[in-house]
Amino acid sequence: MKTNRLIPYENIKLLREIAHVKTEINELYKQTGPGSSDYISLSIRLDLLMKEYIEDKIAHL
Repeated sequence: MKTNRLIPYENIKLLREIAHVKTEINELYKQTGPGSSDYISLSIRLDLLMKEYIEDKIAHL
């Protein structure tokens, strides 16, 4: 008997963007530290992307 497996919804584009921003933040932290305006801007962007990801996951429950 064949069973259907439920594959969770994933927004791959959003996950890739989150990973990219995290990589940029890590590199920027190594170069300038946490006080630079670019680092702060990327941190805010990452926070917004993470909130979008969580809202997206909740919407697809």
